[in-house]
Amino acid sequence: MKKSLLALAVLALAAGTASAQSSVTIYGKVDLGLGKTIASNDKQVRDAGGSRLGFRGQEDLGGGMFAIFGFEHRLNPDTGASTSGTFWNGYSWVGVRAGFGQLTLGRHYVAAFTDIQNQIDPFGGDTVAALRDISIRPGATSASLLTATTGAISKTRVADSLRYDITAAGVKFAASFGEAPVGSPDRPWSVAANYSAGPLFVGAGYEDPEGANDKLFSIGARYGFGPVTLRLGYSDGKNNTGTGQKIRGFLVGATIKAGPGDVLVGYGMSKNRTTSTDLSKKWGVGYRYPMSKRTFLYADIARDSVPTTEKGGYDVGIQHNF
Repeated sequence: MKKSLLALAVLALAAGTASAQSSVTIYGKVDLGLGKTIASNDKQVRDAGGSRLGFRGQEDLGGGMFAIFGFEHRLNPDTGASTSGTFWNGYSWVGVRAGFGQLTLGRHYVAAFTDIQNQIDPFGGDTVAALRDISIRPGATSASLLTATTGAISKTRVADSLRYDITAAGVKFAASFGEAPVGSPDRPWSVAANYSAGPLFVGAGYEDPEGANDKLFSIGARYGFGPVTLRLGYSDGKNNTGTGQKIRGFLVGATIKAGPGDVLVGYGMSKNRTTSTDLSKKWGVGYRYPMSKRTFLYADIARDSVPTTEKGGYDVGIQHNF
């Protein structure tokens, strides 16, 4: 009997140790509201914040080294359907983390996107008021008014890629490298670095997508003082049209504490300097009202002067993060 109790105690201790050495986190967000996008007359129930379900985990390998992994699925909560034919459309990677940094393989966000371009927009790239994808990363998504012939440059994610990240003394460095897709003349790669200290954030990034001529340099900064956080971003590059048309964009915005919530304001624009064509001139205004630490209500309006019809749009909705 004593031997059995001892054996059970050892097994329980071993199970507890294994549990302490590894962990898995389930996270995500669900966003739905009523809205109308710019350049469309359709009023609809829509996801303006990029709903997702993700899993992250790590295992302690000893000696300060950890095995790590991550998967993220994107979905439309109003229908339950995936947003893409790629089920793990957000990312899917596995790798190791230690004193030398973090090295992972799989489907990754581009370094310049995560460490610079996604850090500046006061709207975080969400809702009809998002400014990120028409300014400091021109033509990056279908939500942009740009097309492949007028200015599209940036990539958000790269499959079959390797990514390296390291942070030291407030400085964060990242680099991502991918395989050239079938029929593409170039391997997509990107590098980025930023510095954070208290209310200050500043950084720069460079990316070379998969085309023969496309490339993009981007810089950005945030600075908070009192109830206000100012934001500035700038991009300069070439698209893959012909020998490369020159594209330039900038963003200026602010997040302002107002009562229990935040007022968001910003202006972004982009221009094809080769053809002297304005690609987008857009402003956005919004408010975030927190119902708890994880749930908030939002209302945003935006207007872009470039489209010939339906220049304005709006979103009113709720987002829950878990």
